[in-house]
Amino acid sequence: MLNDVNTITVRQTQFKPEKIKAHYTESTLMSHFLTALSMSFPQGERFFVETVRNVRNQIHDEQLQKDISGFIGQEAHHARAHEQFNQLVQSNDYHLKNFEKAYEQEMIRLRTLSQRRQLAATVALEHFTAMMAGYMLEYPNIMFKGLSENMKNLWLWHAVEEIEHKHVAFDVYQQVFANLAQRRRSMRTITVGFISSTIVMTSHLVWQDRKNTLYSPKQVLKNTQTLLGLTQMMWRLLPDYLAFYKASFHPSEIDQQDLLIKAKALLVR
Repeated sequence: MLNDVNTITVRQTQFKPEKIKAHYTESTLMSHFLTALSMSFPQGERFFVETVRNVRNQIHDEQLQKDISGFIGQEAHHARAHEQFNQLVQSNDYHLKNFEKAYEQEMIRLRTLSQRRQLAATVALEHFTAMMAGYMLEYPNIMFKGLSENMKNLWLWHAVEEIEHKHVAFDVYQQVFANLAQRRRSMRTITVGFISSTIVMTSHLVWQDRKNTLYSPKQVLKNTQTLLGLTQMMWRLLPDYLAFYKASFHPSEIDQQDLLIKAKALLVR
C-alpha cells in the first residue's frame, strides 16, 4: 500500500552544530530523555537503511522505489545530525560513550539475524519513532519547553521526516515477506528492548547529572511533572501502539496530516 498523501523530502537540517549544554530544556529530565533517544539514532538509523537495502532489489513498484530513495536520504541525514549532537553534548562529567558501545554490540547481534527478522525489527522501531514524532508535534509545549531555536530545529525536522517516511519499511516488508506472525513477534521483542533501554539510559544520564537533576528542589518539581507527562504519553499512544498488531494495519491509518502541515510551515521559517 502506498502513502498517497505524504511526500518524502530530503532536507538539510537547520540545526547548527555548536556547543550544547546537557540541560537544553526547562526540565533536566526531559533533556536526559531526549539525549537518551538521540544516542540510539546514528547506529539505529543506519541499520534501518541496511535492512531496506538488503531486499530493495525485490521491490518492483516504481513509487515504492522512489520512497525508498527518500527514506534512505532522510535517515542518512538524521544519523549525521544526531551523531554531531551526541558528540557535542558530551563532557568530562556527562558522557555517552559506554552506551554507544552497547548499541554497537546490539547492532552486531541484529545483523546476524535473517533479513526478514532484521526488516521486521526496523518496521517495529519505525512505528515507535513515528508515534513519538507525532506526539512531539502534537504536544510541543510538553516535549520542547525551553528549547532554543537551534534545538527545536533538530527535533522538529527529525519528527517531520519520520512521519513522512513512516510507511516505507512497512511497505517493503509487506511486499517482500508479508509475515504477520514475525511482525507481531518483532514488535513484542522491540517493545521490551526499546522501553527498557531508554529507561536505563535516561536513568544513567540522570545519575551522572544528579547534582542538578535530583538535588535541586526546583528541578525535582519540574522533573516530577515531566515524569508524569512521559507516563501520560505512553497511555495516549497505547491505541496507536496496539493498532500495529492488527492484520490489516498500515501506518497511514494513523492520521498525522494536520500535525505535519503545521510542522512543515514552521520548518521553512
